[in-house]
Amino acid sequence: MGMIKLWELNKGDGDDGWRSSLKQELNYHRTKINEILYGNGQLWTASADETVQIKPTDQLPYLIAHPTTVRCILPLSTTDLAEPYVLTGAGDMIRVYDVSSPQEPELISEMDAHWHDVTALRLWVRQFVGDDGRQRVEPWIISASLDGTIRKWRLTELLKPMSSVNATSGNQEKEVEKPSEPENPFQMSEEEERELADLMDD
Repeated sequence: MGMIKLWELNKGDGDDGWRSSLKQELNYHRTKINEILYGNGQLWTASADETVQIKPTDQLPYLIAHPTTVRCILPLSTTDLAEPYVLTGAGDMIRVYDVSSPQEPELISEMDAHWHDVTALRLWVRQFVGDDGRQRVEPWIISASLDGTIRKWRLTELLKPMSSVNATSGNQEKEVEKPSEPENPFQMSEEEERELADLMDD
């Protein structure tokens, strides 16, 4: 069973160091917990039981079911962006959910990001100078995987709804190039053509 233990730490007097006391045990997950994050009064967990759980203080957790083990999560509400989205890494896919209403999470998009399990998701805010000379920022998502690669994705691309992406790709007309005529690699000389004609006549 996947269990989370909440401890209270208090600084001891003198050289006693820190003292810990167990305050609470949470056993909502059925098996291994792969990642834990906390922010804005919410505890976020990713588990091998194929769920992400969002637990507000003093409430039962909300579940986001996945088709396979969830190895990592990135709730944007706990970052400087403070957006109501959570990114998850399950299998080789990155999924984005709108959790404005955590009791009814909405799948926004999913991307086949790697060819092996996604193991970490982090936010990177790129700073650059725009054409107008002003300092600008652009949020990117960094993903790491058991395929041995680290990749980066524009957050704006990941937040595009699947329906609009599919509609856009479906409405685009693809130009089909006509295959070029294959060149004849074998060329006969005039003398060889005459000899062939004589043989055909015999």
